[in-house]
Amino acid sequence: MSKHSTGKNRQFIARPLVAVALIVILVAAAITAWTKLGDHIDDDAETEAQTCVEGAATVPIVADPAIAPGLQKIAENYNATSPIVRDHCVTVQVRPADSRATLEGLTAKNWDAQAFGPFPGAWVPESSVWAAALQTAKAEVLQGPPESLVSSPVRLAVQPEVAAAANGRIAWADLPDLTRANSLRAFGHSDWGSLRMAMPNGPQSDATALAAQAVAAATARQNGPLTAAQVNRPAVRSAVEQLMSAPPTVGDGSTEAAVQAIARVGDAADAEVRAVPVTEQRLYGSTKDDKRARVTAVAPKGPTPVADYPVVKLSGDQVPAHVGDAIAEFFTFVGRPPQMAILTGMGFRGAGPLPAPTATVDFGDVTDPLPTPEPAATVAISRIVLPAAAP
Repeated sequence: MSKHSTGKNRQFIARPLVAVALIVILVAAAITAWTKLGDHIDDDAETEAQTCVEGAATVPIVADPAIAPGLQKIAENYNATSPIVRDHCVTVQVRPADSRATLEGLTAKNWDAQAFGPFPGAWVPESSVWAAALQTAKAEVLQGPPESLVSSPVRLAVQPEVAAAANGRIAWADLPDLTRANSLRAFGHSDWGSLRMAMPNGPQSDATALAAQAVAAATARQNGPLTAAQVNRPAVRSAVEQLMSAPPTVGDGSTEAAVQAIARVGDAADAEVRAVPVTEQRLYGSTKDDKRARVTAVAPKGPTPVADYPVVKLSGDQVPAHVGDAIAEFFTFVGRPPQMAILTGMGFRGAGPLPAPTATVDFGDVTDPLPTPEPAATVAISRIVLPAAAP
């Protein structure tokens, strides 16, 4: 006779199964809760690490007025990334500054913040003329050797009629003699007199000193970096001094004023000024809207002097560690293609596309750049050409 299980037996079997199921659910819930708690703790730790524990900090940079607008735009892009350096929320601020004034401030016993603004973490002058002057006068304020950010070759902005008559025969070595009376007879125009080359030595006139370096190197017949001993040779000093003997001055004496004076010339024989050294970038900036060339950009024969826009990183008690690190990080950011394109789009040469050629500036290749002279040689030439750049 068959037997049937009772309800009591079914309850006995079901209760252990339910208990086991509940235990599994509780264990799973505990594991999930513990995992979420761990993730929350990790997230909190990461968030805390990314906060500005040390507060906000400004990172000042001074730069040549020609490149400052581009660096200001890049600084805006950098600041938009909300950079944190050594637990500081940093903001990079770039301000334009005259190189003479900056050199004066950096070589003084104490930096005058009221006169010059906050002490900079870095300085980007137009050329190594100023880096050499600072290295010679107060090397301890430099944090390592300066490195070029972008560059711009030095050209001669020349009266078109003179450029056509010369037909590519102007060399750096020829410039001292071309400043002498009736020197243009060599180009078939004895009635024009001399080249009448302006040699500005006011603000933003590094091209003058760089052209003098090219003349000195050509006179010394030097292929490598020019030395102070070579600059002090009588023939070399005489050539540089001849360049500065009686240069014409127009307007406010600036390079820009000379370029504009050349562009306004009507009668080639009566030109007040016929040539002036200028960086390619400045010439591009002042003539890019011209539909026809009112001045001719001439690249004299011989090694080409180049404005190298060095990044001079500064040190000392006024440059705390977070500022120094932020400077390094910022200029790494500047070197990225989208940021570098901002500078090359302004006519500077670097790792980015140059603007389209204009009626005046063709952005031709620089195949033979002049080696940067030794600092003492740079200062020796500056004492003749730009006295304020040679403390």
